[in-house]
Amino acid sequence: MIQSSLDPDTARAIRLGSVIWILAVQFFIAQAVVQSAWKTPFSLKQNFISDLGNTTCGPYPLDSNSYVCSPWHAWMNASFILLGLTILSGVVLGRSAFPAGWTSGIGLVVLSLAGLGIVLVGVFPENENIALHRVGAAGHFVLGNMAMAILGIALAMGSGVAVDLTKTGGQSALAIYSIVSGVVGLVATALFITDHFLGLGIGGMERVAAYPLPLWLMVAGIWFLRNSTTQSAN
Repeated sequence: MIQSSLDPDTARAIRLGSVIWILAVQFFIAQAVVQSAWKTPFSLKQNFISDLGNTTCGPYPLDSNSYVCSPWHAWMNASFILLGLTILSGVVLGRSAFPAGWTSGIGLVVLSLAGLGIVLVGVFPENENIALHRVGAAGHFVLGNMAMAILGIALAMGSGVAVDLTKTGGQSALAIYSIVSGVVGLVATALFITDHFLGLGIGGMERVAAYPLPLWLMVAGIWFLRNSTTQSAN
């Protein structure tokens, strides 16, 4: 039997932070629900995610032929804010799940800044303050994807919860997944901002850039929850 290296309070904090990260699933549920309220066609290829949080009905951008009208926009903006707070809460509670060292520290700081950016996206919808909205979106797309890659490198370099538990390579799998997710998101972000959509449309490429982070939160949350629970039971 492998002895636990986590004290009970730390293990509980990691479990709570993991559960909070798993709740990032609400971001996808909110999009489906808010989209269902649209009376006009909504295209995953042509509409931005932020169109769901647009607070008025009319052409957006103003000089385009795209008509945006999201009756349940408040729910989408609340979902953005909740996702940002989910990231921040998970970082505070679950930081001990990552290997000690400056690489993890940098990754967690960058991830926290991404969380703050996503809060900005919800607080400042695209049609109300596009400058701050874009700052927040950049935090999500650039910093969020960078954070995953950095934390993946930290997991690959250091010893963490899973290494103490099983020595089975599970931490290596999470490290690889984290790095790949970050790289995919960063490449998609670069393609998105340079108008190279590869047949996915502007909305489709935006989603390739935006979705790796909430998906990673769910995967990492499940992985840390499983391992911290197993370890605290040993």
